Amino acid sequence: MRRNTPQSGERPSSRQATATTAASRMRASTSSLPRGPQFSRLASFRASTQTTYNPVAGADSNQRALSQRSPSQADSTRPSSRDSIKENLAPPDADEYEKYRREIESLKAEIGTLQYRMQTADSEKEIALSQQNNKVEQARRREQDEFQKRQIAEAARGRFEAQLEETRSELEGLKDVSEQSTRELERKFRAAQDEANLAQEQLQDLTIARDDAERISKKKLTDLETQLTALQRATKDYSHDSDAREEVIQRTQAQVAERDAHIAALEADVLRLKAQAGDADTMQAIKRELSEQVQHIRALESTNRDRLSELKHLRSVNKAVEVVEEEKRSLQRRVEAAELLEAELAEARLQRRRLEDERRSWASYLDGSAGAGAEFDTPEAMARALAEERYTTANYIDQIGALRGEITALQNTVQSYEQERAKLLEDLEIVKASANATSTDKTRLRLEREKVLALKEVECLRAQLKAFDTEDQTMQPEQFDEVRVNRVQELEALIDNYKIELQAAHVQLSSVEPHPVTPTTPQPLAGSKRTYTNDDGSEQLGQLTRKNRSLQGELAGLQTKLAIQAKELSVSREQLAVAKSQGQTRVLSLRSNPTTDHEAIKRATLEALQKENKDLLATLKSKHGKATTVPYIPSSVLGTMEREIAAARAETASAQKSARRLKEVWGSKSHEFKEAIFSTLGWTVTFIPNGKMRVESTFYPSKTDEHENSIVFDGERGTMKVGGGPKSQFAQRIADQIGFWVREKGCIPGFLAALTLEFYEEHNNNKER
Repeated sequence: MRRNTPQSGERPSSRQATATTAASRMRASTSSLPRGPQFSRLASFRASTQTTYNPVAGADSNQRALSQRSPSQADSTRPSSRDSIKENLAPPDADEYEKYRREIESLKAEIGTLQYRMQTADSEKEIALSQQNNKVEQARRREQDEFQKRQIAEAARGRFEAQLEETRSELEGLKDVSEQSTRELERKFRAAQDEANLAQEQLQDLTIARDDAERISKKKLTDLETQLTALQRATKDYSHDSDAREEVIQRTQAQVAERDAHIAALEADVLRLKAQAGDADTMQAIKRELSEQVQHIRALESTNRDRLSELKHLRSVNKAVEVVEEEKRSLQRRVEAAELLEAELAEARLQRRRLEDERRSWASYLDGSAGAGAEFDTPEAMARALAEERYTTANYIDQIGALRGEITALQNTVQSYEQERAKLLEDLEIVKASANATSTDKTRLRLEREKVLALKEVECLRAQLKAFDTEDQTMQPEQFDEVRVNRVQELEALIDNYKIELQAAHVQLSSVEPHPVTPTTPQPLAGSKRTYTNDDGSEQLGQLTRKNRSLQGELAGLQTKLAIQAKELSVSREQLAVAKSQGQTRVLSLRSNPTTDHEAIKRATLEALQKENKDLLATLKSKHGKATTVPYIPSSVLGTMEREIAAARAETASAQKSARRLKEVWGSKSHEFKEAIFSTLGWTVTFIPNGKMRVESTFYPSKTDEHENSIVFDGERGTMKVGGGPKSQFAQRIADQIGFWVREKGCIPGFLAALTLEFYEEHNNNKER
């Protein structure tokens, strides 16, 4: 007992104080021990005596309390024991005291057991508290990482919103440019349509001229064919005649040769006879025969000359026939070329019709969606702008896809962080429910310190963000994103609302939980201090971010320009390859070129005609001895001219007949039209040349042939005149109607209807009278 009894002057140590505090805080946990009645008895005993157990000294606080009683109580006890010893008598409360002593001993044993259990529970609690602190520290670090990632995500979202805003502005600009381009293209399209109409009119004129030329060429071809057949027949006849004449000439030449040989023989005989006898009669006969032979020879020579001249003429005619045949072949080639051109013209018309349909559809699209557009001088510029727009759109789509991927990743990260946060909150609630008052107070103090630091950091970050916004608005007002600033302000207001709700929840929890005594100067835990964000580093980070954003925009623009340049380079290479292939193709000129052949044929034809003309002149001069004034033309030319005149007369008669029929049809139709207008509207219509029309009311006709009560409309000038003049009675009568219906309303049908009603009423009144 003495070993367990402490000295009267001994002070309780810090370990005892900690154990006492822990025991008082673990009262809720130790209530679950299986000693209900004893614990209640211990509680009733604690109401009178505060007992503690010191595990180091092995003594209890009750004994120390008993030893530390006042001296008056000790003195009062000692005399009674002395008297009891002297008297050797048992005190009256000895049984009760013995009972109390046994209870005290049992309570001391229970208190020692409970203090040992409390000590082990304190150690376990400290271990759990350290583990909980580690978990809370890890949770705090995760919260810091989550906050940093959230800031990064907000920054990325801000960049994405800025890029979207830039993209939207660029798309609006491109839309304006495209609208301007469509308007300019529409204007150019109208000009091209006018040019196409003019070209179509010219093409129609050329088609009409080609048809006329083809008709004339066909007519000439038929004439030439007839001439050719006639000339061929004449040539055949002349060839037969020439052959016969050549045979005759050959026979005559043979006869002349025989006669010459015979004459030579006779001359030789004559000389021989002269030498022999010299008979005069024989000489005269021989001379007579010789003169006859000479005359016959001269006649044959003149006939031969005539036949030679005729042969030359026939040869020239044969050459003319060959020229005509060559012309026929050339005309046939021209007709074949005309047929090919006609087929190509039909294909060109189909192509033009298809192009007009496409142009009409494009024009309707432009009319439906055009606003204002940029100027494009050539279709190549339009295609280049379209390619640039495509590359820019593809670049924007890639950027949007990348940003969507980043946003999806950030959303997944934020969702995972929210799940971790919810899990940590659940763990924290479990820890809070299982922790005692001391750990709750310490955690609360630490969390409050962290909250204060976090609030300071949030204020610092807000100030920094406002500085960044002010700098962006000052330095780059065109890139300032008000939507992002408003979104950040909404998020800040949402965070403030969350703070208010958390504070209200903390107040409710603090009102429900017991309020332990907290130290006046709480010491911050190790590792709970946040690093202060440097303003210079943040400013440099903002500058680098803006620079990165501008460089990304420049990179996108350069990539677009590079793609456009690559496209232009490929197009230039294709054009260069086509130009090289065309440059390598040589156009050879043949010796027998159709053009040169045609020119040679024309030259030969001209020379043959000139020669024929000279021969004809020579023939005429030789026949008459002098130039005659009577013109001579070939019968074929005369026949051709007569056929042309007959064809022209037939065409003229046909045209006159068709014009007469058209006039008759027009007269009948115009008479029907006039009768229809007269019977339905009550006006007599007379058509005047130069696009004029005279109308006269059947209810107010003119009294003379000068048509003083009529109105003349000029369709070409768009004017209206009164038949009797502006100062006539009829003009004065209808002046009011003209002023109201024509000048004010601008309605000619209403004017005529009003006059019809007025004249009809007047006509009926006159009739009734």
